[in-house]
Amino acid sequence: MRRLYLTDRHLRVMLWCILLGLQPAFGGILDPFNWARSDRIEVNIPWLPFENETRCYDELGCLNITRSWYHLIHRPFNVFPLPRVVVNTRFILYTKNNPTDGQLLNVNVNKTIVKSNFNPRRLTKMIIHGFIDTPLSNWVSEMKDELVKAGDFNVVVVDWAGGSLPLYTQATANTRLVGLEVAHFVNTLQKEHGLNPLDVHIIGHSLGAHTAGYAGERIQDLGRITGLDPAEPYFQGMPTNVRLDPTDAKLVDVIHTDGKSIFLLDFVFMAGYGMSQPVGHLDFYPNNGKEQPGCDLTEGPLIPLTLVKQGLEEASRVLVACNHVRAIKLFTESINGKCPYIGHQCPSYQHFLDGKCFHCGHGCAVMGFHADSSPGLITNKDNETENEVYPSEEQETIGAKYFLNTGKELPYCQRHYKVSIHLANPKGAESWVQGFLKVTLMSEKGVIRGMDLTPTNYVKLEHGTSYTIVVTHPMDLGGKIRKVELSWEYDMNVLEPRSLCILWCNDRLYVKNVIVDQMELPSRGKRNVDFSSKLCTPKREFAEIPNRGSASFYDNCGSTPNKHSNVLISTNAASVTILNTQNRLKSNVIAVHALGLHITRRIGSYTAPKFAIWTITLVTRKALMIEQFGCDRETTSDISVTG
Repeated sequence: MRRLYLTDRHLRVMLWCILLGLQPAFGGILDPFNWARSDRIEVNIPWLPFENETRCYDELGCLNITRSWYHLIHRPFNVFPLPRVVVNTRFILYTKNNPTDGQLLNVNVNKTIVKSNFNPRRLTKMIIHGFIDTPLSNWVSEMKDELVKAGDFNVVVVDWAGGSLPLYTQATANTRLVGLEVAHFVNTLQKEHGLNPLDVHIIGHSLGAHTAGYAGERIQDLGRITGLDPAEPYFQGMPTNVRLDPTDAKLVDVIHTDGKSIFLLDFVFMAGYGMSQPVGHLDFYPNNGKEQPGCDLTEGPLIPLTLVKQGLEEASRVLVACNHVRAIKLFTESINGKCPYIGHQCPSYQHFLDGKCFHCGHGCAVMGFHADSSPGLITNKDNETENEVYPSEEQETIGAKYFLNTGKELPYCQRHYKVSIHLANPKGAESWVQGFLKVTLMSEKGVIRGMDLTPTNYVKLEHGTSYTIVVTHPMDLGGKIRKVELSWEYDMNVLEPRSLCILWCNDRLYVKNVIVDQMELPSRGKRNVDFSSKLCTPKREFAEIPNRGSASFYDNCGSTPNKHSNVLISTNAASVTILNTQNRLKSNVIAVHALGLHITRRIGSYTAPKFAIWTITLVTRKALMIEQFGCDRETTSDISVTG
């Protein structure tokens, strides 16, 4: 039998291999104070290869590896990039004149620029893919198509597929070389063809985001970088010269979608592929920047459906990195989508869900393609370039987190609604109850049914207090909410005996009123547009909702019932809202005073839906518009106006 002898050198190599495998998961826990950074260790470390070594790459410039590039946990290994001929960085141009057939640009061969459709007076958008990726990926083509559709842009796809393949350590090193190539490309176009770097916007995914940062270091006055879930391994917790940071461009906006915390799965530690730390001027965390809706493989047949609908490539991405690629999908949808992704600056995601940062007085920004139109970003008046913006209050945005929620499938963009339920505490009510809530919202624009107000678990509600939650839906109800239906189901937890309610307790929920807030992002220079609707129960101070029952609330708080017509009347500006409180509206005469006019309408026998809402709007002194929500018709009828 042969014996295996391990020298000290072998043991050191084995130790570093173990750390290399575990460092993405253990980094923050093993070294919370960055004591393991190599530049903070005062003794010689003989196992750091290439330390203080420099290599040059022709006209691109030189790269070195200093001690600041090492970290015992986050970045234990560093190597130099592969040769240029191996990485083979290429630049492929698409415009409205050639939306499908790309033109290869080489700034060292001037005729490729002159004979192409490149126009230095246009805005230039550059797309950089990430690890184990190529320009042939579906998402690159989809984003390119949306950009070409959005405006008269130079859309340049950066192809570094030769350097993006495993090993990961080598791929991270290759990004530095690709950053030099991108910087040389932009700087040469500026020098020889008049391209303004302020007009250049680089969009990078994963390793491509850090590649954009390396390019920005060497491009003076680069306009903008968008980082789509910047890669975490080898970059999280590292100094700014190693990763993307706010100094790399005039505006750096970042979308985080896969910054999961460490968790234990079958004794294997796992972590997200994306960074969780803020690294830009604007850092967005949709759904807390971790687990994205629709990416949980246990929820349903996600992989087979994706395979059928979008093919093998997309199915493999969903299987391996669904959360990581969601940033790409959100950004792509934002380019030409009509729904704005509004991020709310907040101390934590839980604060956001509790509605504590709902209005833009706390700070808001637009996530995605239109991030440069966010409030708090102002145009540089010394330059007329339309997209040159910078944070007006950098100390308030750098390091801040902007939260929002999205859907689990297209359309991902959702409208946010803050629902506040104010509970009554009448005699006979339990001090607290627990269970599940659902709400239906109705407005002039439509109806949203069955929104879950307890999406994660049952909620414990104390009578006499309030419960607030932010929920989302693709539909924009706009304006005022006219009616709310609140459903309640009591939950008995056998592990909590006090929650058992069989014979001797009251499982009803007592609700005083419901307030629904909506928020629309303002145009620059305008105030926030907020819609707040307070809804109450007719004729009573509170609604008593039985277990597995519901109650309706209307925007008639403070109104008084009309003794002649069995209706509730509320007036607002030039309109009069009449709420029918009977199943059958009998022949009668309704008299309403509005704007000093006496409005009379004779209504014949008509079977109306229960709690139907009628709006009578003054059109002229002789005509009124009658609308009933929930009906298929809009009518004007025999109305006489006197006074």
